[in-house]
Amino acid sequence: MSAPPPADLMPMLLDAVCVVNESGTFLTVTGACEQIFGYSPDEMVGRQMMDLIYEPDRPATLAAVGRLMSGKLQYDFENRYVRKDGGIVHISWSARWYPEKKIRVAVARDVTERRSHAAAEAASEPPTASPWQLCYSPPCLVPPGAPPIPLSHQDYTVLATLAAHDEGASRKAIVEALGKDYWTYDRRSLDTQMRRLRRKVEQACDRKLPVATVRGMGYQFYDPIECRQRGEAPRAA
Repeated sequence: MSAPPPADLMPMLLDAVCVVNESGTFLTVTGACEQIFGYSPDEMVGRQMMDLIYEPDRPATLAAVGRLMSGKLQYDFENRYVRKDGGIVHISWSARWYPEKKIRVAVARDVTERRSHAAAEAASEPPTASPWQLCYSPPCLVPPGAPPIPLSHQDYTVLATLAAHDEGASRKAIVEALGKDYWTYDRRSLDTQMRRLRRKVEQACDRKLPVATVRGMGYQFYDPIECRQRGEAPRAA
């Protein structure tokens, strides 16, 4: 087994590695523990993880733990913890359950700054006078006052799912709309596709695709959007 990182490297680590038992009690915490949680490792060992989770996020966290312990790997699950100083920190988790040892091992990364930047960008976008249009045949996205942007069938399906959910579509809903099994689908593929879609739109019309990441759920199309069916021409702006 490799030796742990030298103590003087600990402040440079971005992630904390947490080991909890079957009931959710911290057994060990290494890495960026104090930077993320505000507690020293000794202060966290022996505490219940649920006691530190921001209360509104506890039900979703319990559901994620249930999925993990039923054998499903958890990638990029996000929730909020209450730091020792009372501040709220957004954490992205990747975790694995080891049934033979009855422990869960999870890697935590502080994504608070990234979340703040995303919210600020969404808030700074000017309101759109005309709706975006999503056309079925041929599949394309029409930004207000701009030419159509051709879409692949997969791109169209993702955007149509978002358009059908005003409050945002869950990752599960999007993956199932693509005809995939949510539990075996590589969730990172969806993030990669969304980045590519955003890049495609920005390069085509020099404006941002109005899709925001919804913490702990999925994505939301936050500007007005109309869906045009087969044979319907895009409406003039």
